[in-house]
Order: sequence, then structure tokens, then C-alpha cells
Amino acid sequence: MGFFDHFKKNEATPEPLEPSVKSIGPTVVELARVISSGDEAVLRDITACTEDPADWFTSHQDRYRERCILSSDDPELIQWLGLVDILEEHGWVCERDWKDELEDFSYFVQNLHGFQKLGLELDPDWLDEDEDISAWCGVLTEKWEGVCVAAIDIDSDSYVLFPTSTAQLADLQRLAGEISHRIDAAERM
Repeated sequence: MGFFDHFKKNEATPEPLEPSVKSIGPTVVELARVISSGDEAVLRDITACTEDPADWFTSHQDRYRERCILSSDDPELIQWLGLVDILEEHGWVCERDWKDELEDFSYFVQNLHGFQKLGLELDPDWLDEDEDISAWCGVLTEKWEGVCVAAIDIDSDSYVLFPTSTAQLADLQRLAGEISHRIDAAERM
């Protein structure tokens, strides 16, 4: 074997593949599991979304069009927004405009499955009508010992809200951070 034979490509060894972008699917499924307390319908839908984002997009174009997403070219975005839409459809999160009225905010938060599951209460006298969602969520975090209103960041001026334990929020923050997304206490959004 000559000196240059050492550098020849071994024909039996295939070329290494380009490193692929880490799929966010398993993490999105785990986020859905945690937020929905393992709701089977949520998990069925989010699994379909993450396993075939292009097909999910095609089947739910109207939802994406409302968010000005016109193609499935960004499968990670399709999965992230799919997470929000699926959780909202099944009553685990509510998406509220930044200038929401207190009465509407209270109504939607109180009707979330997590609100009921955690046995929370929301006294209208706690909240000042002249404040905003961020301030209201801060007050609720103070009133609900060990529970806060969390938000999923979707890079818009709306809030995707859900109640969670503060211990669980730390796990959700870590999981979202692993895929370059953000979940945090709503008052910090």
C-alpha cells in the first residue's frame, strides 16, 4: 500500500450525511403532554402534526392563513403554531389580544381545563380594569400560591395563556429553550 492509498476513499464506506437540524417534534409532543396533563386527544393531534407537518398544514390551512402562514416551508413553525392551535382547540390554552378587556380575559382563563384541574379561583375584585394582561397575570401569580399564568411566545402581540404550577413552568421553560422557543410567566412576556 502506497503513501497516497491511505487517503483514498474506501468505496464500501458511504459519505457522511450532512448534519440534520434536530427535529423539534418530540419536544413539542412533550410540551403538549405537560401542558394538557396527558390529554389523549391533544397527544393524538400533536403527534399527527409533528410526524407530518406538511400534511398537517394542508389539512389546517385556514388556521395558518389566519396567522399569515401561507406555505409549509418551515416545518418547525408549523409544529410550534400547531401546538398552540391544538391546545387551544382542546381548551388547555387561550389566545388573547394584548388589549383584551378584563371581563373577556377572566372568562377565558377561568374556562381553561388547567384552571379547573388546579382548583383555582379568580375574584374579579383582585384585578384593576385599567391594567393589562401582564399586570393581571402578575396579580394572579401572587394570589395563587405555587401557580402562575404562563404564556407561549408565538412572536406576536397576543398572549397564549394557561395556568401551571411554578415547578412545572421551569420544566416548560427548559423544554422550550431546547428548541429555541420560549414559554414563561405571562407577566414577563
